[in-house]
Amino acid sequence: MERIHVSVRARPLSPEDANSSPWRISGNSIFIPNQPAKFEFDRIFEDECTTIEVYKARTKNIVAAAIQGFNGTVFAYGQTSSGKTHTMRGSKTEPGVIPMAVQDLFNFIEEEMDREFLLRMSYMEIYNEEINDLLAPEHRKLQIHESIERGIFVAGLREEIVASPDQVLELMDFGESHRHIGETNMNLYSSRSHTIFRMIIESREKAEDTKTDNSCDAVRVSVLNLVDLAGSERAAKTGAEGVRLKEGSHINKSLMTLGTVIKKLSEGAESQGGHVPYRDSKLTRILQPALGGNANTAIICNITLAQIHADETKSSLQFASRALRVTNCVHVNEILTDAALLKRQKKEIEELRAKLQASHSEHLDEEILNLRNTLLKSELERERITLELEEEKKAQAEREKRLQEQAKKIENLSSMVLCSNRVEGRDTYKKEKRRYTWCPGNLSREALKELSSSGKGKISAVKAKRLERDIGPLLPFEELLDVDINLDSGKQEDNARSNQAEDCTLPDPRALLHVTSRRKGASRKKSSSMEDSDFLELQRVYEELLLKYESHKTVSEVKIDYLTRKLFEADIHLVDGSEQEDNFFDVLVWEQTFERSKSYFGD
Repeated sequence: MERIHVSVRARPLSPEDANSSPWRISGNSIFIPNQPAKFEFDRIFEDECTTIEVYKARTKNIVAAAIQGFNGTVFAYGQTSSGKTHTMRGSKTEPGVIPMAVQDLFNFIEEEMDREFLLRMSYMEIYNEEINDLLAPEHRKLQIHESIERGIFVAGLREEIVASPDQVLELMDFGESHRHIGETNMNLYSSRSHTIFRMIIESREKAEDTKTDNSCDAVRVSVLNLVDLAGSERAAKTGAEGVRLKEGSHINKSLMTLGTVIKKLSEGAESQGGHVPYRDSKLTRILQPALGGNANTAIICNITLAQIHADETKSSLQFASRALRVTNCVHVNEILTDAALLKRQKKEIEELRAKLQASHSEHLDEEILNLRNTLLKSELERERITLELEEEKKAQAEREKRLQEQAKKIENLSSMVLCSNRVEGRDTYKKEKRRYTWCPGNLSREALKELSSSGKGKISAVKAKRLERDIGPLLPFEELLDVDINLDSGKQEDNARSNQAEDCTLPDPRALLHVTSRRKGASRKKSSSMEDSDFLELQRVYEELLLKYESHKTVSEVKIDYLTRKLFEADIHLVDGSEQEDNFFDVLVWEQTFERSKSYFGD
């Protein structure tokens, strides 16, 4: 990357203007005292300097680089009557930049003994945004084209092959005679157009011995542009009218476009993908390779330090200051045919082979082996990582599959639990008892456990007896009495157990008789009436036996009905421990009731 070189040249002033000038120059900086604006450049030439000093500052190096195949552009910028044409063209006593560049160009070519050159020159002007050929005045309003091979060029522009500096200068003088020049209040010979003096330099290596065929057919093509810009002007100061006013407006327009392009490039718009308005002016379009492109570029900013032109001078310095931040990408321009490209590659291969043989050492094979081993290790590591990734993916898939299966199992179990809860709710529903005879009260848990353990045998005996009664006919009265006698044998044991359950209060047998008997109260009335009427003793005994029989019968029927219902419920539902204890307690209550009835009525 090469930055644009900017130098400033001040025009000599009259003694009166020099005394009133507000500008001060210190080294390579220029400023106005008591103002913050201060401009610094690569070089600042005061009014005592000569043109050759300006030329040697940068232009000479650009001409030398053009011989090596690099494009170069030098142009003078400034307001009208600031000395641009004097700097570029010069005079007979003091030649300008263009004559000195032409002379040095041929001098550099003579020093290049191993290359042969072909030089062509063209000279054009941009007048009122129209391109005219100064070497062929009849060629006017030329068009700008662009191609891959030639880049940006002016179609129809005459190019003269030149062989000496004098020939170039003669052609330039001929072109100057056709340039548009006018008189204004500020300048007697004011340039009314921009001129571009162009040298096209082609070179290739000399082929002294065609049999060896060691030369390369690559052709270097470079372009050297030396530009003399028309100066910006104000109509109020120049007094331009009519044609001169129109010329001034076109000049200012093209210079304003050049300033816009320089500003955009200084801000980095092109590198950021922004738009740079090269096509808004013919001048910027032709100079596009020199502005942020492939060229070594130098700007000579001409100014005047007079008080009357302070604003124009400041504007020119601002333009030059922005141009300092513009960079170009410079490279050698070569045209390669297929044969030239093959020759160049063959030559490079031979050079590399020679370097390789010269730098060959014993450790070269070892280094190659180490590199191969390193490459092999990296390949193995890559394969290992790939396998691990595949295994991890498979394990992840299996984990996801197991999680899905577990989720399904959980869902199924949840549905089963809900269904079982509903079934248990239906199963645990108990049918209410048909009737309740009394409330036995609360027994302690210890008493219930003892009663449960001692009454299991009797429950089994009662169940067996119940089955026999269900199967056979009703027992006679004598067999019932035998059963009562057998039951009476365990009376003492039952009394011992009943002492542990004293908390349970049993009803009176006579009250139980009235509640559980299926016979109506007529029997009571009958017995009471017989007591009052004082029947015979036999009839009294008979009545007592009858009452005892009825009592026994009623008690047995109640017990049989209760046990039958309990057995039926036990066959359908599962009975837990608490229900078993309650059942046993009910049976025990009935047994105690029966015993008390026996004791009441007697044997």
